[in-house]
Amino acid sequence: MTTGVPRSRPVLVTAAVVLWLVLFACDLVTRLVDLPGTVSSGGPWALVPVAIGLAILGWFVFGALRVGRGSGRARFWMAVLGVVGAIGALLPPYGLTTANGVLGAVAAFLPYLLAARGYFPPRQRPAARVAQPRVVGWDPDTGEPIRAAD
Repeated sequence: MTTGVPRSRPVLVTAAVVLWLVLFACDLVTRLVDLPGTVSSGGPWALVPVAIGLAILGWFVFGALRVGRGSGRARFWMAVLGVVGAIGALLPPYGLTTANGVLGAVAAFLPYLLAARGYFPPRQRPAARVAQPRVVGWDPDTGEPIRAAD
């Protein structure tokens, strides 16, 4: 949804996208380092949940890149992801999980600051429909509706 007006990406949006991508890269490295232990303890079928997790992680990367391109819908869903991460940061065990959740919440909050809000185009409202006259009956020959204004 471009309006034809060139606009540059605010620094806050770039910072949020970079922060999301760094968090996702750390998560990817953690999953890949843990992969041999997962396979040795769970067998080859343990790769199925790992593959599903990597696919979900890829979807989140796609969302972060869409935020960088100015998608308001992606900005909303990444904010939802940041809130879920912040809630997860409040639960034990504390440590890297808490830092990951807090940084995800910061990355979700940055695109909503006033300096970045203008980068995301407002949602277009659907055009109002013209009210049709009320149907008072049906023409027995053609089957077309007979309207009150006719």
